[in-house]
Amino acid sequence: MVDRVIAALKQLRALDAAPLSQGLHPRNARLCLDAALDAITASALRAELSTKGSRPDSVTVVAAAGVFTSPIEWVAILAAAGCRVHIKAPTEAPTLCLALAKAMQAQGLAVTADTKRALGTPDAVVGFGSDASMATIRDATPGSRHSLYGHRFSIAVVTCDPKAAAQALARDAAMYDTRGCMAPTAVLTTGDPKVLAAHLAQAMADAQQAIPRGQVDPALGPEWRRRVGLARIRGMCLEGEGWAVPVLDASDFQPVALPRMLPVHGIQSAPEIDALLAPWHQQLSTCGTDDAQLTPRGTLRRVALGQMQAPALPRDHDGRPMLGSILG
Repeated sequence: MVDRVIAALKQLRALDAAPLSQGLHPRNARLCLDAALDAITASALRAELSTKGSRPDSVTVVAAAGVFTSPIEWVAILAAAGCRVHIKAPTEAPTLCLALAKAMQAQGLAVTADTKRALGTPDAVVGFGSDASMATIRDATPGSRHSLYGHRFSIAVVTCDPKAAAQALARDAAMYDTRGCMAPTAVLTTGDPKVLAAHLAQAMADAQQAIPRGQVDPALGPEWRRRVGLARIRGMCLEGEGWAVPVLDASDFQPVALPRMLPVHGIQSAPEIDALLAPWHQQLSTCGTDDAQLTPRGTLRRVALGQMQAPALPRDHDGRPMLGSILG
């Protein structure tokens, strides 16, 4: 089964990534697809499959729009485990899910995909989306095991070497155009926020040249302009084509990312970070940092700067073992 999955993923890698990517620039789409597939090795799958427990026969994976590669690792693990997998693809962006199912089927694996809302009665459901949609899924499948993931956000904490940190963070923000729960929503720094912002501005401009920003939902325009305007009034804002780096007081922190916008907030200590994020500590996913001692309370995954959007396997997902989360 593992060999079949790896062969299917090789077929997926051979496809043009741009049409699968939900609007990313072709170079970004290629970067993100390759990074997602590079993480899924035969040895990583076998390590994940060593998890003990009763495996479900059938699993439905409810995919959300945003990070187009997010279903790949789950489907790969479940198919390698011998489960029958159905992918409920996002209605507005089904292309990756359909291509993934087709590649798996070509290797004789029991993977299907469609956009129908009815989930049926699977033994287990893995789901991604809003908190409300996860509650709906739970109510609609009362007899299933659940591994459901609602709203999450991530942050970065920088304490030293602002130039190196900026280069790493520009990559974290550029991948997937800052979509998804593992993208940096903001940067907290114990150093001079304006110095870090200056380095970030150059790094973000370089990233825009290397992997340009793709399509952006026009509905995000008002919030983008509001944040830029707020920074100009209360702090400062460095911006260019396809990116912005607002510098604001920590009290202006927002737990929702915008594409290629990376706010910088000054902060001095771990207690201050915990106090700032206290209203949302149950929604905190990943912390990218150069100082583990400043990892916020509630963080489910801590990584080096530059690795926020490139999770390795085997791993926990939001603090839960991936395959283990649906084993009996």
